[in-house]
Amino acid sequence: MGVKMRIPDYGDEYLLFGLLAHNSNRLQVLGDSFYDEITTKQWFVIAMLEVFGDDHPTLNELSKDIGSSHQNVKQLVLKLEQKGYVTMYTDPTDRRKSRIKLNEKFEEVRCKYKSKQVQFIKKLYYNIDSEELKVAVRVMLKMQENMEEM
Repeated sequence: MGVKMRIPDYGDEYLLFGLLAHNSNRLQVLGDSFYDEITTKQWFVIAMLEVFGDDHPTLNELSKDIGSSHQNVKQLVLKLEQKGYVTMYTDPTDRRKSRIKLNEKFEEVRCKYKSKQVQFIKKLYYNIDSEELKVAVRVMLKMQENMEEM
């Protein structure tokens, strides 16, 4: 089952910060072993592109929404393009901008892992009721706002 985590005697703010970093790393490890074709970070790029829908974002827009540097996102997009999941193209109205769109191939990954994703989410949120989840989402959104102001 694993070793029970020792919780140091810090304030809750510090504990939450540490837990976020810890869980972020663990989620990336789990995600990288979840998909055969893509990494967790590549999956997140695809998920964010789905949010944009038919409004193909620029690299800058995508980077901002992902919360990562332009260069890091560009490298992820280039790898996804090599694998056939996305296409990066020059904006027809402003040649300085690159836009990204999903290709049909991303549907293959979605279909292949759909039931496995449902099971993963059930296990991840096991024993967490809907109110606890709503509070967690509100806290994370407020933290996101605070980070944007920083």
